[in-house]
Amino acid sequence: MAYILGLDPSLKKAGYVVLDTDGKDNVTVERGMLKTSPKDGILILRLLKQSSQVAEIIEKYDIKFIGMEAPFFDAFSTEQLFALNQFLHKIFLEKSIYVVCFPPQALKKLVYPDVSVREIHKAQMIDKAKTMLDLHGHRLAEDVADAFWAGHFGRRFYKWFIQKSLSEKDLGVYEKHLFCGKHTFTRGAKKGVTEYKGIIYRENELFFDFKEIKRRIKDVAEKESDRK
Repeated sequence: MAYILGLDPSLKKAGYVVLDTDGKDNVTVERGMLKTSPKDGILILRLLKQSSQVAEIIEKYDIKFIGMEAPFFDAFSTEQLFALNQFLHKIFLEKSIYVVCFPPQALKKLVYPDVSVREIHKAQMIDKAKTMLDLHGHRLAEDVADAFWAGHFGRRFYKWFIQKSLSEKDLGVYEKHLFCGKHTFTRGAKKGVTEYKGIIYRENELFFDFKEIKRRIKDVAEKESDRK
């Protein structure tokens, strides 16, 4: 049995969801929030605490694949989010984890593919997650709902790209566009040029194979050692 971690990273309250790779869409193994506050100390101490809490979940379930909402680096907390992202990536590298990141707008569109992204709000994301998980009448934090969707579509990406138990025809129209979209121009100055915009073409930006990255680092180090 393998597990996938859905993560909505935040320094104050990171939402997380653990999913069974072969489980039902309406079942979570564990979900919750990982919190820090100014009471935990200065920024570096909070960053260490939050990254440590994420590491504990990874170790508990031997996580090898993560579906994560990509941090939005254009807000008042940009510097903190960037720092947290680097702390988390250090853990992912150490543990050789595969990570797929969904930009916030893209995650909304995955959940509501037929709705303009400008019309998709937090309450709708929460409501649809509650419907999926049969949680109406119960509280579901926005951070946990976003983590669930990141994990849910991360699992679908995993099944399509890694496990290959899903084919392209099993993907929704927007899923296919986001996962492996490409476009070849048939007219104009760019005629014949193909633009690759899908996640699979954006290695080390929207997906990271940290096991392969570690292998490359090791190869470079060994070559440098041989030269000496």
